[in-house]
Amino acid sequence: MNVILEGITGSRAYGLDTETSDTDIKGVYVAPTSEVLGLFPPAETIDRTNPDVTYHEIHKFIRLALKGNPTILEMLYLEGYTQLTKHARMLVDNRHKFLSNVIYRSYGGYAISQARKLNARQDSFSSATKNRYAKHARHCFRLLQQGRELLETGSLTVRVKNRDELFAIGELEPSALVDKFEQEFAEFDRITSILPDKPDYEAINGILLEIRKGNWDA
Repeated sequence: MNVILEGITGSRAYGLDTETSDTDIKGVYVAPTSEVLGLFPPAETIDRTNPDVTYHEIHKFIRLALKGNPTILEMLYLEGYTQLTKHARMLVDNRHKFLSNVIYRSYGGYAISQARKLNARQDSFSSATKNRYAKHARHCFRLLQQGRELLETGSLTVRVKNRDELFAIGELEPSALVDKFEQEFAEFDRITSILPDKPDYEAINGILLEIRKGNWDA
């Protein structure tokens, strides 16, 4: 498998890891172009465990990044990589061309919808699910913050600067959590974006074709 980009993601990348946190690794691989053009298309995603590793074929990775998928998009903004080839560098160097105002929905819309679901399920919470609830609450609030940064600056800082605040948010009762999210989302929805309405499809398509040309029998 021709892995061109790989890095540690999840809580360790965000700076929200604890002593029990797993190490999550995500990456991008390029299937041989000869396979892509054949009758038997390559797998789009390859998963492994111990450690948890997920690799996406480059076409799927680009497709999801153009939609503003947070867990995909952040891979282009990691502080460091365990694997970064010249082809992956083309993606990272042009990461701003993936961005668009779809961020309003993919970050903000997703975060608030998940927070409301937490509130709807509050009667079923138990001590066994408390940790998952807290982690998910941190995840949702982080998405709002990072979505704001993308819309206002056109860049993304994966490692958070307010770890203590995010852990405190995870301790809120569901109704209080949703109230806070509703307030934050109202502000999020009023952000004046510097991003375009659409990604630079032509530029990204050119990058994909260039990578395919260099991986005929990868």
